[in-house]
Order: sequence, then C-alpha cells, then structure tokens
Amino acid sequence: MSGKSILRGSYKDFIGFCLIHLIALSGMLSAQTQQLPEDPFQRGLAFLSQFKYAEAKESFGQVISQNPTNVEAYYYRGKSLVELGQLETAWADFNKSLELNPEYALGYVGRAQVLIKQQDFTQATEQITKAQAIDPKNAEAFYQKGVIFGYQKKINEAIDSFKKCLEVKPDHAFAHYQLGLAYYNMKRPDLAIVHFEKFLHIAPAAPEAEQVRNLLNFLRK
Repeated sequence: MSGKSILRGSYKDFIGFCLIHLIALSGMLSAQTQQLPEDPFQRGLAFLSQFKYAEAKESFGQVISQNPTNVEAYYYRGKSLVELGQLETAWADFNKSLELNPEYALGYVGRAQVLIKQQDFTQATEQITKAQAIDPKNAEAFYQKGVIFGYQKKINEAIDSFKKCLEVKPDHAFAHYQLGLAYYNMKRPDLAIVHFEKFLHIAPAAPEAEQVRNLLNFLRK
C-alpha cells in the first residue's frame, strides 16, 4: 500500500511539474509572438534577424502587395530569396528596386549577392563599384566586396573590406565572422577569437554559430 501511495504522489508531482513547465513555455512562446512587430516591414526585418528567410519573404511580400513602389521591400525580399536559393526571383526583385530608384545603392549590392552565388566575381565587382559610386560608405557594399576578395584568395584585401564594413556598421555580425575565419587561416588565433566572440554576441542563433563555438573551443585550448 505504501508503495502505491509513493508512486501516486510521485506521479502527481510529475504531472504538476510538467504543467508548470508547459505553462511557462506557453508564456515564452506567447511573449515571442507578441514581440513580432505588427507592421509587416518591421516584422520582415525581425524575421531576417532571426534567420527565418521564408517568413521574411512572406512579410516583405505583404508590404509589396500593399505598396508596390516600396523600394526597400523589394531589396529585403530579394535578400531573403538569395538565402533561400531562389536566385532568379531575387534578381527580379533587385532589378525592380533599381527600376523604381536607379540611385538605390542596395539594389546593386543585391545584384552582386546573386552574382557571387553564381561565382561571377567580375560582374559582381562591377555591381559593387556602382553601389559605392552612389554611396561610398555603404556597409553592405564593403561586406560583399570582402566576400568577393575572399573567394579570390585576396585575404589582405578581404580583411580591409570587412574592417571598413565594421567602421560603418560595428554590429555587422558576418563581417566579424569573416574576419574570424580570415585570422584563423592566417594563424592569428588571438584576433580570430576576438571576432568570433563578437559574432556570437551579435548573432547567437545564426546557422554558423555552432561551427564558431567549436572553433572557439579549439582555439582556447
């Protein structure tokens, strides 16, 4: 009898424990949902920051359906599409942004992103040059130029571009990530650690975060 009583009490405690944690989890999920902005453009930016590219694409699509002349929405939807591997549709969005505003520097940066994915670094560099002629201090242009240099094994030039990106936008997570990789390959673990730590501080949920944590564990040994 006493054995049954103990089991019954343990079971009740277990159920209570589960209910408490389910309620807490429900509250956390509800809070996360509430944190998403109602405005579809801001919601799209929030999804991008969370690396939820399909959701970002849908949010910016909403913006475009409501306002077909929103230049930025085309760029950010195109950026989401690049991450989803839908390069032709992304190219069309970047072209549309430039059709609406030929002086929109990010439109050329967007084109460069597609061309980089296609390994066409000559054309990608031309698009970055056009962007920088319009906006010489565009952080994303510096970043994509650094990516091109990285593919071309021009490590010093890549480092210079990523540093310039960070001068304009110190919280550009992937500029820190790329610098970390560059310094890691240059056998400068001290500098690699600095930039990898900054990357994880800014973007702890990034798809590359686990790789960076493993590299940091290795470098700290």
